[in-house]
Amino acid sequence: MVVDADRRGGIRKRRAGWRGLVLAVTGALTAGGLIGVGVPQAQASETTGSVDSLRTGWDQGEAGLSAADVRSSSFGQLWKAPAQLDGQIYAQPIVVGATVVAVTENNMAYGLDRSTGAVLWQRDFGPAWPAATLSCGDLAPNVGSTGTPVYDPATGAVYLTTKVDDGPNALNPHWYMHALDPVTGAEKQGFPVPIQGSASNDPSQSFLPAYEMQRPGLLLLDGVVYAGFGGHCDTKPYRGYVVGVSTTSPSVTSMWAAETGASNSGAGIWQSGGGLVSDGPGRIFVATGNGVSPAPGPGTSPPGTLAESVVRLQVQPDQSLKAADFFSPSNAPTLDQLDTDLASGGPVGLPDSFGTASHPHLLVQQGKDGRVFLLDRDHLGGRSQGPGATDAVVGVTGPLKGQWGHPAVWGGDGGYVYVVGNGGSLTALHRGVTAKGDPALSVAGASQDSFPYTSGSAVVTSDGTRSGSALVWVVWSGGPTGVGAQLRAYNPVPDANGVLKLVWSAPIGTASKFAVPATDGNQVFVGTRDGKVYAYGNPVGSPLKGGPVDFGTAQVGDSASTDVVLTENQNPSEELAIRSVSVEGPFTADTSSLPASIPAGGQLTVPVTFRPTAVLGASGTLTVVTGAGTFALSLHGIGTRAGLAAFPGTVSFDNQPTGTAATANVQVTNTGTEPETITSVASPTGPFSADNLPNADPADPTVVPAQGSVVLRVGYAPTATGRHSSSLTLTSTSGTLTIPIEGNAISGQGHLLLTPPSLAFGGVTRGTSVTKSFTITNSGNVPVTITKAKAPAGVFTSADPLPEGLVIGPEQSVRQTVTFSPAVVGTWSASYEITGDAGQGAMLETVSGTGTPPSAQLGTLLARDTSGVLWQYHGTGVPAAPLAKRLGVGPGWNTYNLITSVSRVMSDGSGSVVARDATGTLWLYQGTGKAAAPFAARRKVGPGWGGYTSLTGTGDVTGDGRADLLARDTTGRLWLYRGTGNTTTPFTARTLISGGWNTYTTLTGAGDVTGDGRADLLARDTTGRLWLYRGTGNTTTPFTARTLISGGWNTYNAFAGPRDVTGDGRADLLARDTTGTLWLYRGTGNAATPYAARVNVGPGWKVYNSLV
Repeated sequence: MVVDADRRGGIRKRRAGWRGLVLAVTGALTAGGLIGVGVPQAQASETTGSVDSLRTGWDQGEAGLSAADVRSSSFGQLWKAPAQLDGQIYAQPIVVGATVVAVTENNMAYGLDRSTGAVLWQRDFGPAWPAATLSCGDLAPNVGSTGTPVYDPATGAVYLTTKVDDGPNALNPHWYMHALDPVTGAEKQGFPVPIQGSASNDPSQSFLPAYEMQRPGLLLLDGVVYAGFGGHCDTKPYRGYVVGVSTTSPSVTSMWAAETGASNSGAGIWQSGGGLVSDGPGRIFVATGNGVSPAPGPGTSPPGTLAESVVRLQVQPDQSLKAADFFSPSNAPTLDQLDTDLASGGPVGLPDSFGTASHPHLLVQQGKDGRVFLLDRDHLGGRSQGPGATDAVVGVTGPLKGQWGHPAVWGGDGGYVYVVGNGGSLTALHRGVTAKGDPALSVAGASQDSFPYTSGSAVVTSDGTRSGSALVWVVWSGGPTGVGAQLRAYNPVPDANGVLKLVWSAPIGTASKFAVPATDGNQVFVGTRDGKVYAYGNPVGSPLKGGPVDFGTAQVGDSASTDVVLTENQNPSEELAIRSVSVEGPFTADTSSLPASIPAGGQLTVPVTFRPTAVLGASGTLTVVTGAGTFALSLHGIGTRAGLAAFPGTVSFDNQPTGTAATANVQVTNTGTEPETITSVASPTGPFSADNLPNADPADPTVVPAQGSVVLRVGYAPTATGRHSSSLTLTSTSGTLTIPIEGNAISGQGHLLLTPPSLAFGGVTRGTSVTKSFTITNSGNVPVTITKAKAPAGVFTSADPLPEGLVIGPEQSVRQTVTFSPAVVGTWSASYEITGDAGQGAMLETVSGTGTPPSAQLGTLLARDTSGVLWQYHGTGVPAAPLAKRLGVGPGWNTYNLITSVSRVMSDGSGSVVARDATGTLWLYQGTGKAAAPFAARRKVGPGWGGYTSLTGTGDVTGDGRADLLARDTTGRLWLYRGTGNTTTPFTARTLISGGWNTYTTLTGAGDVTGDGRADLLARDTTGRLWLYRGTGNTTTPFTARTLISGGWNTYNAFAGPRDVTGDGRADLLARDTTGTLWLYRGTGNAATPYAARVNVGPGWKVYNSLV
């Protein structure tokens, strides 16, 4: 039969049916690239996230950002914003005319001069929301403006969102939509618009700003700006929302919820920052994450629960939104359980040049589980609508490494889609067509370096679809903290070894999570987590002018030559010295007759020869070193050889669990210059299968045109463990192609253990930090991938958070640290949430701790045992366990018949006590300020103290700042000994307070229990009633008339006070009952009820005969 190729290098057949469909060529092999309907046009400015509303990331108007340009000696950093901006920059910068607009997590917006980086204007939207409110460490410490803004030329405004902590508390913040003049930063009239209300598809549930996060880039569509919302660390109750705000009549026009029903939560729309997608009027595409997944059913009948889905929303005549179509993987509930959510990746619409007649409008979606779904935007596929309840999709590639970001697109060189694997490589997927005429994506190559967690999404710059003009730009991050980040540029087409070569890189400090560069006017802009904006470009231009050179095709082992003509391009134009000429790649240059210089406006001609050593595309560089700097130019050619070639050359399936199935696409290309007719096909055997195979029927064989290709699919479904091998063989006009297939089947289960299961920090002094660690161990026999790792935020932090996507091998462990840094006194608890793909669901490492005062503010209890040893119990500041383990002060204290504190004995070793011996001599023990040895050698106060039945240290009762001593004599008179502050003569002569105090069995210094700053006194009478004498600060009458606290205190045989052992700054009281149990009465600071209900400290205190 007659077979011929159309202009796009496709396959045409006369016979009707699927065999007669056009197969488009995957034109990395064609010199002219791939051009078709729907390819995004060059942008005047970068006014939205990832270049356009399809979110392709493909900027076609950058002729000055080719590989040759960035290799020029003059290319580099143009500027870094002169001062660090206030806050982290998560949103992609946008470019409007001469202004670069950047927004930060501290709710600041900046207009920067695109030429110098100077701050033209700045705007403060109010206090940012603290992430510690929900203990979410995903984005910390503040959440402000996160989603990438969008510019509307019709209204002349930049639209952005902010989360402002302007409510009565942090659980009641507000989200706002703003509209700013990009020239002045002024807010447009009628803005900001508060985002509030309820969804039209679920009016019973209100939008809750505290639980919502606006991460995706904003979408401008038909005079409305649309924003997508998800949750903070999946903290419920959150929902996925899409909210529309009118640009002309400032108000909320629509609110749609991805999950409906009072008990349902989830389906967040976060997309790692990728923007909402639109391919035309009234059509919006979003991806959703964890939640209640849709039941199996057709896409055109979307249910009210749409988690783990790609959803097409349709704008209704009243501007409300309605779900019109959806796709959800058949294993959506498993994705939810394992936290391998689909919406870690943002959807990207592909240009129409990637489609075929059967599926002209395509969308690509990849999530955490690594599968790349190729969807039909007009028929997304529903859930489980394929054969055997499989996915009704156009195609699936992978699984590759999971994606936290979104793909980028290059429409030249046959068409490529680029994905950044979390912990994997930058991978190029090549556009292809199956034998049935369906579009397909196949792995064509990858970078040699891997991209750690938090690395960004790629963008592509080019001069239209011109080969050799494109570069793939991506932010490489050093890990979860973003430290050591780089902006990198890669060749867009893999070399003969399948490698995407790194062309250029530059350090950018600390990368934000999943950052996306902006490109405009031959410049590249990127914002960082440490509040900087960088601009890269060529400030002076190149000394020579010339475009990329394409050599077309050449037989492997043969050559093709051309003259590369370059023109002097200096400003001002003048003679240019030529120092040297060199080439890279399978190219040679004849430099035998190069001139020493060329005149102003003159030309340099360099003969260059292409000598391919392998089939398919090859790239190289011509570099000219001149007296005015280095100039580089891209070279491109295609090596040919008659016959077929496959990529990958070998199909491998590693560690495939038995009872499951995997597939891989293989692109088979005619690498010659004449059509190849398929004459036979031999499918693989064993646990392997193949479909989308070309037809070998002699009556109607598949004919692959020169440089054309066809995509096959190989499957592996092992039922037994072990290694398997087979092959797929295609015979054509010029010979036989054998594709080896290998598989390794395993049986087992991963299992994560968290050790210890919780971290209890206990009491930590406020203003200090303590770090503890726990271990995540895989005790199973197969690797486990961490699909979710959410560190706490606020007082608990992790300096190096566990990266999502981390693979923990069998019997391997990872240690994770958590730091507790209380700034104030109080008790906190949080959790570190970890989910792996072992089927265990979310695992929580609970962390708890109490912020305590400095030791100088915590009291110490002294206790003497029957052998005369004095012990000290330091206060902990923790109400549940107010006393630390006892420490010995020393023996010999049984020589004293009375011990009392004068100034409060504190946990830092400060304070003092007096002790009276059997002769009536009083001794002073002054504090040393050393907690381990709290008292200096005793000093003799004097004799004659034996006539007192009670000595009580109350603190300062006279208001002079010195600790005083109270003494009751045998007649019941109470005497005041005022402190002097002198250790030699610590007290003045006594003065009488009053008589009648012998009605009390116990006198105890209370400290300040009423909160007025004066020392108070407690007295228990013979009936067991406890009385309060409030201090006055007056020397003559140091106490007011007594007030009754309560009765029943005769159950206690010892009291100790004043001291704060609970860390709240109030004086507490300790009391021991007759059974030896010690009780804590926490001070309230309230004179009417000075103590809270008692708390049991513990038994065993009967061994002590004195408590101080």
